Amino acid sequence: MRLLSVRKCLGIAAAVGLTVAFAPAARAEPIDEVPSGTKLNKANWEIAKGHLPDEILEFYKRGDYENPIVQKPGNEWLVDPNLIEASKKNAGKFKIDENGTVVDASTGERPAVITGLPFPDLQANDPEAGQKAIWNWFYSLYWEGSFHTNSPVNWVSRDGLLRRIATGVHFKYYDGNPPMFQEKIGENPLNILSRTIGVVNEPADVNGIVNLNWRFREGDKQDNAWTYVPALRRVRPINPANRSDGLLGSDISLDDGPYFDGKPEDFNFKVVGEGKILAHFDGPALEKGSPVRPLKPDEEVSSLVTEAVTGWRLESPEVPLIPPQTDGWKRDDGNSLVAWAPIAYTLVPRPVWIIEATPKNPYYLYGKQVLYLDKDTFRGYWKNKYDWKGNALANWAVPAMPLTKTQTADGQPWYMRTGGGGNAAFAVNYKQDRATVTGMPVETTDYHIQIPDKIYEVDRVSRMGK
Repeated sequence: MRLLSVRKCLGIAAAVGLTVAFAPAARAEPIDEVPSGTKLNKANWEIAKGHLPDEILEFYKRGDYENPIVQKPGNEWLVDPNLIEASKKNAGKFKIDENGTVVDASTGERPAVITGLPFPDLQANDPEAGQKAIWNWFYSLYWEGSFHTNSPVNWVSRDGLLRRIATGVHFKYYDGNPPMFQEKIGENPLNILSRTIGVVNEPADVNGIVNLNWRFREGDKQDNAWTYVPALRRVRPINPANRSDGLLGSDISLDDGPYFDGKPEDFNFKVVGEGKILAHFDGPALEKGSPVRPLKPDEEVSSLVTEAVTGWRLESPEVPLIPPQTDGWKRDDGNSLVAWAPIAYTLVPRPVWIIEATPKNPYYLYGKQVLYLDKDTFRGYWKNKYDWKGNALANWAVPAMPLTKTQTADGQPWYMRTGGGGNAAFAVNYKQDRATVTGMPVETTDYHIQIPDKIYEVDRVSRMGK
């Protein structure tokens, strides 16, 4: 599929009453014709015109980044057949209400459970295509179940690592899980859609900071969020608008999360184009697969989840993620990669919807975000963030991952999207010329686990932080 030209993108947008805020430039040859294994760098950066955000392409043009382009035809390595089957049953069942919430098309009510993508037949000429696409993104995420990860956060300048903190995060999704996992969630009297709790463990000066967030199914009900700061020794509520602020001074916000984690009803979404992008994948996972295994019955997930659980554990090998982790990074001729260059990424051409998200809250930090959602999986690539005047400020890149085939406890085939060591996320601040990088050092992640509701109670936050 050829990348749509700016003129064609404008034509599509005009047909559905949209305003184009971003559209990639056209190229003479399709990106699919670039030989697999070609390394994108400053010598050939022009082959990627229109297939990366301009600011990211500039890093390749300057010689700050270089990554291989790999052609991966077909979708069997990326598209979960179980999710596709579940999604097919949703055709025509749901719609978007006045709040931007996904509801039953016949009753107008939010269903107790939605399984699979709610809008499997997305069309560009649908005026609500943007809002439907973001709900597809969320339900592709929910399908992969509740999980726990230890996530080191690293501040990186052009010259190297500046600072590091260690955090542990538990994500629990009450909807969208495969049926066999949905049954284990149990009752949900508070009508919660998802809950997240993050604890800072290191270093000592920030140890014990806790963030807790509840998101509700009701579209007109704001998130409830709290934080515990040891210096204050008290739990304080957080304004949901503050979810766009950087975590402890980093360039990662709570609304970044797994890619985009803002409450969908708090934004307006619109399709501003279609095309192909050089999607960033976990290179080691593409090459060698993922070392994921079933959890053992007596294994402890975390200090908060000590009961026996089922699920899978990813124990990725330690691989270099940024140039300072390699030998000979600093070269005398000055042709060194920038310190935060994502050297474990592999670029794969993928068809995408280009979605513009604008916040309804005028005090939100970013005036616009541009998302690139895969047309087949609705996973996101290279999210660009802008100020209220339209100036590009930052980029949030969570690596995409191929499917790993495993099996359930009863021997049924199962597919998981897990990393292979190169699954570090990068928040690049264009204006400050710096980045925040997760995943150094590589930590374990546990998927499809049963997380007890009690760890998300407000009265536990202060006890956890002490």
